[in-house]
Formats: sequence, structure tokens, C-alpha cells
Amino acid sequence: MNELLYKKTIVRPFIYASASVGAVSLSMLMFLLLQVMMLFITKSYAALIVISAAVAGSLCADAANKAFRSSYTFSLPLSMVQGIIIGMLLPSLFPPITVFFLTFFTLLLSKYLTGGFANGWVNAAVVIVVLAWIIGINAFPAITATRDILQLKNPSYILIQSGTFPVLHFDSLVTDVLNNVIFHFANISIPDGYVSLLWDTQSVIPAFRFNLLTLLSSIFLFSSGMMSLLVPTCFVVSYSLLVRFAGPLFFGGITGQGDMLLALLTGGTFFFAVFVVQWYGTVPLTSWGKTIYGILCGMLAFLIAGCGTSSAGMVFAVLCANILSPLIQIAEEQKNRKALHALLENHAREQEKR
Repeated sequence: MNELLYKKTIVRPFIYASASVGAVSLSMLMFLLLQVMMLFITKSYAALIVISAAVAGSLCADAANKAFRSSYTFSLPLSMVQGIIIGMLLPSLFPPITVFFLTFFTLLLSKYLTGGFANGWVNAAVVIVVLAWIIGINAFPAITATRDILQLKNPSYILIQSGTFPVLHFDSLVTDVLNNVIFHFANISIPDGYVSLLWDTQSVIPAFRFNLLTLLSSIFLFSSGMMSLLVPTCFVVSYSLLVRFAGPLFFGGITGQGDMLLALLTGGTFFFAVFVVQWYGTVPLTSWGKTIYGILCGMLAFLIAGCGTSSAGMVFAVLCANILSPLIQIAEEQKNRKALHALLENHAREQEKR
């Protein structure tokens, strides 16, 4: 019995404090593939071609980097995750050949300069989308939430009524069930159209479409400990509160009546919160650093992406947050050094007393 216990102890002397990169990337890949499957079901073939081009570019960049540097570790799931994220953030009308070469050369340069996926202080996927926006801005849809609309109480409902957001055929049936079964007890009801907005916005940017599927994915990733909940929560909460209370001040509306649903469901907010905002190497390490970073992301999202329907605002917001993140990490290092120095001094004093 003691011998068996001894063997178990030396074989597995440690436990993981968090999920490994391989496990996280496999989980992310599984949920991203569900979104890809939804694109196939909805016959969004143009979007699938763009995503395939991005995945091919990502895989080729990893393969080339492995050929140049034998010490580089090639991870198929992680490379596919990067490719799918890039493809889903690009409009389905974007030229696939451009997507491939843009993804290939940007990722190859990023991996060559930084030495690996976790050493880069800027999310390469965000950089690629920004470059795509610069060279092909016409492919990105225009902002439909104008100043006149944002002055009103429920801009999202007005955009639904005007046909900006298509209403699915089953929307009325599901809405009636929700109102009669769930919301009836709270004496409230939701109008037609919001179920469609949650299920599929039918945006030309795939990452903005399946909000419900993204939310369900987040439940597993966060509850299982695969991903930290702190940064996404600070990001979404700070962005929503700014839209709710500060948004109307910028557009001449009534304070406290900003449309949070429009902001959360039309600009890819949930997708960014789950799959983009805390990419490896771009996030501070301490709890207070992550809190500041998440709030900073929310503030930048409000200032750049506005109150919804922006096609590239969130990308620029995350890019700016990535650029500012090293400043937070420097502050973390300085604080840790001071704490270590104080600890060593206390230890030295105790030794002298003895």
C-alpha cells in the first residue's frame, strides 16, 4: 500500500492551478466550430470561404515558422482557433486571397518577432482585421445607429421595425412563449424582433451573428475554469453602464435610457468578450491589473465603437487596450518588486533579532 502511494506521488506530484493551453484551445475550437456549423446551416458560404482562407493562412504561417525554427512548437488547435477568429471578424465579402496572404504574412512576422503566441503584447488577429479595414474599408458595413436614432428611447426596436435587423419567421412564436411563460410573472413583455437579434443578426461579419450561441459557449468556458471571468465581466459591465448612462449625453438623449441591448447584440461585444479580449500575452497577470484592463477595454469600446452597430470599432478598442496593457504590466512588476523587497527586509530583520 505504501509502495503504491509512493509511486502515485512521484508520477503525479503536481496539479494544475488552471487549464493548460492545449485544453483551452481545444475547448475554444469546439465552440468556434459550432459557429462555423451554424454558418453552414444558414448557407453562408461566402463567410465560410473567408474563414477557410484565414485558417489556411494561419496554418501555413505556423508551418513556415516551424520550418524556420526547430524549437517552435506547432499547435494545430491553437492555429485553427486563431484562423477562425480572424475569419469570423472579417466581412464575408472580403476577397479570400487577400485574407490568406494578409493572415499568413502578419502571423508569420508576429511569431518571428515575438517568438511565440504568448509573447506578443498585441493580439495578431486584431492587427490583421485592422489592416483589412485599412485596405478594404468598403467591405465593412456602415454604422446604422445614427445620432437621430440614438436620441430615442429604444433604438434597437426602431432598427428592427425599419428592417435593418431582419426578423426570423419563428420570432413571434418564441416571443409569445417567453412573454406568457416567463415574463408574465414580472408583468413585462418583450416585442417581436429581439429573439432574432439574439439568435442571428444576419450580419455580414460572422462574429456578430450568433449571440446566443456565444453566450452558451461562455457559460461552459467560464464555469469550467477554462477561461478567467474577470476581464470579460469588467469589459462588458463597464461598456454597458457607459452606454446606458453616458451614451445619451453624447447624442442629446435622456440620461439613463441608453440602449444596452443594441450595444451588446450588434457590435460583436459578446464574441470579443469570450474569444478576443483576453488573448494570451495581452492581459495583465494580477487581479487588480486584469480589473483595470477590463474596465479600460470597456471605456475604449464606448469611445471608439459607440453604442452599437459598429463593424470595426471593437477591433480598434481592443488594439488600443493591447497597446496600453504593457503599462499596467510594468506597474504590476514594480509593485511586486516592492512587495518582495519589503518581504526580504522583514526577513533580514528577523534574522538579526535571532
